[in-house]
Amino acid sequence: MNLNWLHLSDLHLIYDNYDTTIMREQMIKYLTEKVAMKFDIVFITGDITHQGNNYNKAIFDFLDEILSALNVDKENVYIVPGNHDVKRTKIMERLVDSILSSTNPKDEINTIDEDSYQVLFKGHKNYFKFYESFLGREHPKENLHYVVKRDMYNIIHINTSLISGGNDVEGKILVGLKKLNEALRELSEKENSLNIAIGHHTINCINPHEKSSLLNRLSDNNIDFYLNGHVHRATYHQEINNYNKTYMFTAGANVVDGYAHSTFLTGSISMDDGSAKVVYHSWNKDDEFWHINNTIGRETVDGCYSCEIDRFKKKDQESPEYEEEVEISLPIKKVDEDEFKNFLIDFYDVIQKEKDVGSNLIPKDVKSKFINMVCSPTLKVQYDMCSNLFNIVNMILKSSAYVSIEKRLFMPNLIITEYMNILDEYENGDIIFKNILKKLVHKYKDEIHYSKERLELYISVLIFWSIYECNIYNEDKREKEVTV
Repeated sequence: MNLNWLHLSDLHLIYDNYDTTIMREQMIKYLTEKVAMKFDIVFITGDITHQGNNYNKAIFDFLDEILSALNVDKENVYIVPGNHDVKRTKIMERLVDSILSSTNPKDEINTIDEDSYQVLFKGHKNYFKFYESFLGREHPKENLHYVVKRDMYNIIHINTSLISGGNDVEGKILVGLKKLNEALRELSEKENSLNIAIGHHTINCINPHEKSSLLNRLSDNNIDFYLNGHVHRATYHQEINNYNKTYMFTAGANVVDGYAHSTFLTGSISMDDGSAKVVYHSWNKDDEFWHINNTIGRETVDGCYSCEIDRFKKKDQESPEYEEEVEISLPIKKVDEDEFKNFLIDFYDVIQKEKDVGSNLIPKDVKSKFINMVCSPTLKVQYDMCSNLFNIVNMILKSSAYVSIEKRLFMPNLIITEYMNILDEYENGDIIFKNILKKLVHKYKDEIHYSKERLELYISVLIFWSIYECNIYNEDKREKEVTV
């Protein structure tokens, strides 16, 4: 089953000129006649009006015309405000200037008093009225950020415009991470739903004091897509240097002027296997027609950006005993070595009841092991990333200050046992690794109190260490005709 969406941003519907009028009229015709897609969702990521103006009848009429043409119910329309949707006041400008001039704006916005918060929030008054009048549902005004949950997906509304009523705020936007984290608590790691966040500003617009923490919140909460606008030029960004990938897509504007790129996005994801495509549609001002734009970046040369959401990939030869999929994500540079040492000690405290199978630690050439076990290059890369932590494992095992000599073989024997149990069930080393990891995470997740991501990471290190140090991955699977 596919989930399809339309992403519009920076409509500036008060802004009007001849070229913009023609572009908007042709956009609706293009959507209905040329875009062969049944839309399930419409996203609008801010700047619906212009410079804080009121929301007049023309705005309602234009949006209603789009939804009617696409046959999308307003229940499936999701909107966030942009900086032009905020009515500025002098007191708001002074308050924002005070926040941004502090030594730590991140803490300043998180500890802001209620009266000051309401001064900033007051600028949204007209936007809230528009939201409720147009969509016919109440806006959760008490929450800066909020989550709407549906059967197959969650929409995380991130209001990036709280301080946009100040002067010189470009590149200094503050989201208010405390309130965002409160909203994200509604999401569950066990929930197998698509998570789409929408906000007005791009990640590069965020204040440097907040940016890295915001990326961590997106990753840790399995935010698959972040859709945004603001810059009036379509772009994409791959945030993959974290535990979980977040793909970011920026729509262009819905105006025609000397600067803006008039571009909207269509997206589609298979809920069966997680494969997704995002297509950029742009307006040719000179010849007055809409077209698929393959010049956004090097990854859109075929007219679309393709990606995969790992959590939705088809399980390949997985054991029916466990329903939860375990994906390998190994940002080794982020590992705290002291925490990893503590994990090893904690792990030994838990597994000491395991029966010793009496194996010896016999290192063997890893390159030959990966060749014989028909492993993919990706698995070897992940092994290399982990290898710099092997010295910590050896230090813990060789020092009686951490683990007693009689317990030294408990961990490698545990992994050897799991390996031997599934060796004949699967035809290559990648799938064997994946299922050892899955079984060990499932077995110990309730006994070792680390996050799911950390537990997967640390046990992955131990399995890779065991491939190097122990008598596993010595078999030869090459005689079997398999494709890795």
